[in-house]
Amino acid sequence: MHFKPGAEAHEPAIVRSEPRLMTYDVAPLGSPRQVAPDEPANLRVLASLAMLDVALWLALLGSVGPNGGARPAECNVLPGEHGANVWERAKIPDLRRYCDLVASASAKLTPGSRMVLDVVRLSDEAEAIVPGRPAPMLLKGRALADLDRFAEARVALDAAKSRDARALDDPTALLAWARTLAFTGDAAGAREAYRALLPRADVLPLADRGVAYLGAGMLAMSTGPAGLAEAIAIFRQARRDSQDLLRAAATLCLVLALDRAGEAGESAAVLAEEGAREAASVMQDARVLHAMGKTGATEARAVLALALEAGGMRDAARAAWLGYIAGGPSGSPWEAHARSHAGGHAQPASAGRHALDTGRHP
Repeated sequence: MHFKPGAEAHEPAIVRSEPRLMTYDVAPLGSPRQVAPDEPANLRVLASLAMLDVALWLALLGSVGPNGGARPAECNVLPGEHGANVWERAKIPDLRRYCDLVASASAKLTPGSRMVLDVVRLSDEAEAIVPGRPAPMLLKGRALADLDRFAEARVALDAAKSRDARALDDPTALLAWARTLAFTGDAAGAREAYRALLPRADVLPLADRGVAYLGAGMLAMSTGPAGLAEAIAIFRQARRDSQDLLRAAATLCLVLALDRAGEAGESAAVLAEEGAREAASVMQDARVLHAMGKTGATEARAVLALALEAGGMRDAARAAWLGYIAGGPSGSPWEAHARSHAGGHAQPASAGRHALDTGRHP
């Protein structure tokens, strides 16, 4: 915009120039952008920032898989991928099919999915096309763990870990690994896996988060008095970070842990807050027992016994404690605690089992 010579300052005249079409050719990432010599400096800055945003998004998309885990590195050499070349692609002619199978299996492996068996099949197909990579074994192991086929899951997850030492670093993989170790008898390994997982549990899907906290807390408590402080901390965190049924279960397990730690007053207060009447329905739910781990069914009896005591049903509570003692593993670190509650009164163990099933006085 310019002023004509001699014109009044308040009457500007617009001098029109020929319109110039401005185009920007996007160069390959990492190469310098070609600009016209007369391109305004502010437009150069804006264009550079836009290209930086594109580069960052492409980098993120290239490193994240369909289910939030790391994308297999071998899939980064597909045609059109940054860093790919014809020689790399020629090494594995069926790579695109392999990557499609891995992506499909990952997308089906979500909490509550009914397509877990498909994941096992797709993983096997991917392994047959490109053998020796960690991704198919990792997906297969997670799927088998979801199906409670823990012995097979351990074989698959061990294979994934042997192919890549960091294959199990993702929180969803760590959860499957921890539960697999716990159910196959490696309690020490499972506790180590849970300790690596829990600081990052907030990135798990909400349903998996409750499973992680319950499994870790019960495993810590199964070690005896030395594990109580850890178990209590885990159950407290579970109350904050879980929801619905699994939150209620974590609260009831906290009640048991506090009582075993000698904090009977706080235990009773937490139980009153949650509601003792709900204990039977919560602790016999299959999802809860599954999340609690290998000792879930046994420890549910102890939770119920405390709830029966709080409800004033002393005979039923004694029977439930004796049922816990009879049904628990020999040498349980909590047998003495159970006997102290039972008070030495022998009642038929079947009465305690009836109370667990119904939540009513036998």
